[in-house]
Amino acid sequence: MANAAPLVSVVIRSMDPPTLPRALASVAAQDHPAIEVVLVAACGASHRRVDASQYPFRLRFIVPEEPQPRPRAANVGLDAAEGELITMLDHDDEFLPGHLSGLARALSDAPEYGASYCRFEVYEKGAPFVTVGHAFNRLALHEKSFIHHSAFLYRRSLLATGVRYDTALDIHDDWDFVLQLSEKTRFRYVDQTTFRWHADIGTSGGGGAGNFDSAKYTTQRNYVRDKWADVFAAHVERWGAAVDRGMSALQAGNLDEAERNLREAVADSENDPDVLNALAMIAYRRRDYASAKDSVRRAIGARAGDARLWFNYGLVCAAAGERGEAKSAFERVRAIEPGHAPAGQWLAKLG
Repeated sequence: MANAAPLVSVVIRSMDPPTLPRALASVAAQDHPAIEVVLVAACGASHRRVDASQYPFRLRFIVPEEPQPRPRAANVGLDAAEGELITMLDHDDEFLPGHLSGLARALSDAPEYGASYCRFEVYEKGAPFVTVGHAFNRLALHEKSFIHHSAFLYRRSLLATGVRYDTALDIHDDWDFVLQLSEKTRFRYVDQTTFRWHADIGTSGGGGAGNFDSAKYTTQRNYVRDKWADVFAAHVERWGAAVDRGMSALQAGNLDEAERNLREAVADSENDPDVLNALAMIAYRRRDYASAKDSVRRAIGARAGDARLWFNYGLVCAAAGERGEAKSAFERVRAIEPGHAPAGQWLAKLG
């Protein structure tokens, strides 16, 4: 008998806005079979009651004795959550179809990860503005968050490590929370865009047009950066040392040592094109063309305008006997750098 689907707790901190029914409806539309919503009345007793009977999930309505700031309301929800997996949903945003099932499946398939996340849509004025998200990069995460806490699902067991929303923050509290978790577990990137952030709705000052307070945003961003400065510096030093060791070993022809160090680095920067390219060249030298193609494709995905990456992709395809794909790659090189002589030579050779 198959294991039952894990219960997912969706924590919503609500000020009772007109958008709350849309948020709840987006949870109701999810195809994951086991969901509870922990609805925290952040505004206190003035919050209107919600008819739980109209929803297919269990809804637990928590009314604190007094209004709660955003991070405190989040922590109230975390303390009440009973699911094996937890995520947040702000009262003016929405999940898109397949959101929870996709993130939950990623964790079920890879128990070594404690959290999964995906891309998300930024909406302004009711229309798509930009899509945010990419493979995990610890250093980039410290510079600026690319993981929305509503596009993020994690194991409740991690709360025992002491992670909580920082009550000194009103915005960037989700960024800080994700940084805390990044020190406790591995994150798995899921290739889907299934969360919609309505950035211009709300009053936090940390959103889009009409909901942006520059001074507040900068002050609280600097608070987060100062809080994590020493940790960030240590990660940068460790990552740089691993890359240096890996590149030196690669130049010396020690492929095993090179790969060991570069894989240490790529664990922290899964989308770093230079590290991925180096790993591709290691696989190429070993004639493992499938692995080489995968790595250089990922490098190109992170830096599509780099002629060097396209040239290496052409080399790998040519070595694998994929003449058509190799020719296309070398043509791309010439489009980026018209005078690229080696690519021209390969094109002449391929005919």
